[in-house]
Amino acid sequence: MIQKPFDAIEKPYVDALVSNATGESRTLEYKQELPGNSDADKKEFLADVSSFANAGGGNILYGVKVKVDAHGKKTGEPESVQPLDGWTADQAKQRLEEMIRQGIEPRMRVQIKEIIGWGEDGQGFVLLIRIPKSFASPHMVTYKNTSRFFSRNSAGKYQLDVAEIRSAVLATESQVERIR
Repeated sequence: MIQKPFDAIEKPYVDALVSNATGESRTLEYKQELPGNSDADKKEFLADVSSFANAGGGNILYGVKVKVDAHGKKTGEPESVQPLDGWTADQAKQRLEEMIRQGIEPRMRVQIKEIIGWGEDGQGFVLLIRIPKSFASPHMVTYKNTSRFFSRNSAGKYQLDVAEIRSAVLATESQVERIR
């Protein structure tokens, strides 16, 4: 997780992630572009978001290009900030929130923040999505009749198997009992 209060994250912090080569992890993922309009792109986005909620929470930073190795494989290390274009920040936030609302059950809350300051006019932006660990997990991707559960480890997201889904449900029920 980015160890900084959500509202305090600004351009210098994002620039420091890149200059310090802070790699992707269980709680941080970089994406160069916003999800496309294809069903596959939307399902991928929803899988990313739900995997963070079902694990320990985390952050997705849109507008950061990741380095690739000699074989064209992503290294997980940030290369540069590539401000998002083709959308206004408000349009992008509304679209992402709507996809989450329509494509994940049970519903969940995320925080989405526009961070500005790049480009010639200083108005280029990146988007930060903070996904908290959910106490209503496991969350399922339900977009277009999909029924998939995802979580994360240090290598990224993975699909949960039946035993892991069972454990997640039992863990949530146990948390509710402890709260009572």
